[in-house]
Amino acid sequence: MSNKKRIQFLSFVALYTAMYVVLKFVGNLIPFLAMPNGGSIEIELIAVCLASYHLKWKGGVVVAILSWLITIVLGFPMYFVHPVQIALDYVLPLVFVGLSSLHIHYISLAPKNQLIVSIVRGILLFIGILLSFGVNVVSVIAAIVLAVGTFAFSFYYVKKKRYFGIIPAFFLKYFSTVISGAYYWAEGTAAGSAAAWTFSLSYNLGYNLVTMIVCSLIVPILAARVLPKTEA
Repeated sequence: MSNKKRIQFLSFVALYTAMYVVLKFVGNLIPFLAMPNGGSIEIELIAVCLASYHLKWKGGVVVAILSWLITIVLGFPMYFVHPVQIALDYVLPLVFVGLSSLHIHYISLAPKNQLIVSIVRGILLFIGILLSFGVNVVSVIAAIVLAVGTFAFSFYYVKKKRYFGIIPAFFLKYFSTVISGAYYWAEGTAAGSAAAWTFSLSYNLGYNLVTMIVCSLIVPILAARVLPKTEA
């Protein structure tokens, strides 16, 4: 790598890290994004996904780790129970998202499949909102409105290409948090039990689904229209 490219790389790493911190700060100002027992809808992961597709997966991982370290220095709230729990809840999920571009990052969809993909996105968002905020009048109405909007927007945008690497990345992130919940957040002898696994699978599903949908809708648009050069 030449000095010019190295400087450009470091500049973009700094840019995406700053973007992550700003989005995390904004997210923390929105109470309904946070879950009651840890976890939240993480709009800051948009920055990590963008870094992965712009700077390739190595750049995405660098931004992920650097972003986590800086949030610690800045005093953002985090829960610490065990070193392995720290890795499962914070480090690995960020690294997995940073690896988004390592997966197949787009696919051309035939017209007959566009409707199916759009419907699935809307359904997943609906389920994710209800799992995150519970079943009540406000959350059901909000879930319906946002799901319909997601369906319409996805159907419009999915005509050409979609960045599908985000989806397996978020499933890896999800299972990392599930393992942490089952073994490190269950009390006493319940750790690792069937009940702990069931609760962790359910608790961590909603906000991870919503975050995945948000990133999978916003990142491709920004990557195509805002970034000076998108690589994968």
